[in-house]
Amino acid sequence: MTENPQWTLIWLSLLAMLSLWFGLWLHWAGLGKRRIPAHWPLHARVLVNAEELRIWHWLAETFDDHHVMIKMPVTRFTRPNASENGRHLYELLRNTNCTFSVCARDGHIVGCVDVPKPFGLSRRSRILKENLLAQCGISYIVVNPGQLPSPAEIRNEFLGEVASRARYLKREEAAVEAARINLKQTLVQQRRMRGLKTANDEHGGSSGIPSQWHDAFLIQANSRPAELRHASGYRLN
Repeated sequence: MTENPQWTLIWLSLLAMLSLWFGLWLHWAGLGKRRIPAHWPLHARVLVNAEELRIWHWLAETFDDHHVMIKMPVTRFTRPNASENGRHLYELLRNTNCTFSVCARDGHIVGCVDVPKPFGLSRRSRILKENLLAQCGISYIVVNPGQLPSPAEIRNEFLGEVASRARYLKREEAAVEAARINLKQTLVQQRRMRGLKTANDEHGGSSGIPSQWHDAFLIQANSRPAELRHASGYRLN
């Protein structure tokens, strides 16, 4: 009768030691996983594929007065109306992003563009982004890489017709100003050239020969003594 409680205590002690050892092992194993590796098993890759890169350049040219951001999550430029459901909304949307986002200079997103993958864009994802962004006052379009809209169409969609026209008016004003400055510089250069030509004519005399040439001729003529000869060819002095 007295041996059973002793064996029970022994087994309980062994189980406690095993549990303690197993707990320590799990702790050290977890630390090992979180340890920063000396050599990262990673390599660099491009942000976009070939089609996306072409559309990126097209957007950058179309919206040259904006910034075109790449694959930003919608949680980066939207926020919940109330703080109590913010965590829930973040979990729903944290993996939702658009291929490109057109950003104004004040930091506000004015429109988003999606480029479908080879397998397409799911209807659920498209409807979600359309409804979400429309409620936030942000335009959203899905472009066909083989048939892009005209620059005027997408600018009108994202900025409105008035803002789009204002941009072209600014471009025309800038072109006129550049032409005016170029003409002014040309006239100044022509005046400078005419002034240099007039100064050269005044110093060179009416013959058109520079003054230093005249001096050279005089020096050469004075360096040889004059000779008087008879008509028959004999030297007189």
